[in-house]
Amino acid sequence: MTLRPIDAGDRLLIENLFNLYRNDISAYCDDFRFVDKDGYFDPGIAGEILPFGDGVETYIIVDRGRNVGLITVTDKQYALEGCDWRFQELYLIRPARGRGLARAAAGQLLKEKGGRWCLSVYKQNLPARRFWDAFIRENGTLLLTMPGEEGMTDIVFDSKQEKQ
Repeated sequence: MTLRPIDAGDRLLIENLFNLYRNDISAYCDDFRFVDKDGYFDPGIAGEILPFGDGVETYIIVDRGRNVGLITVTDKQYALEGCDWRFQELYLIRPARGRGLARAAAGQLLKEKGGRWCLSVYKQNLPARRFWDAFIRENGTLLLTMPGEEGMTDIVFDSKQEKQ
């Protein structure tokens, strides 16, 4: 597994991966109940993370030379108070799941950045909650779990990893 930072040529890839991601999370929220005339939940998502900088870092998750997902982290300006970083989005296409790729991708970023992290997960999204619970047990120290906005649970943890 490798992480490749996105570039301007990834606009369509990002839009399609986010569309697949939003289809998956539509089972846990009311935000994504309809698609537009082209079948997108929100085709403007690439515009929110391109151009680069402004505290948002998105990477394509690559396995054996093939694109299989994405992971987005933000700096403290988009994180909960007192946190250095936020896991914003993490998505793998279905055939890539269950092989440790998400854990490896998140772990790589945790190792590179260190510090205090946060994330939000839909309360009803039990697979995601199990994933993050296990990931934090392996890689961090849980500090806080609290209700978040609109059916979300906010999680704050310290990385066990030393920043590289």
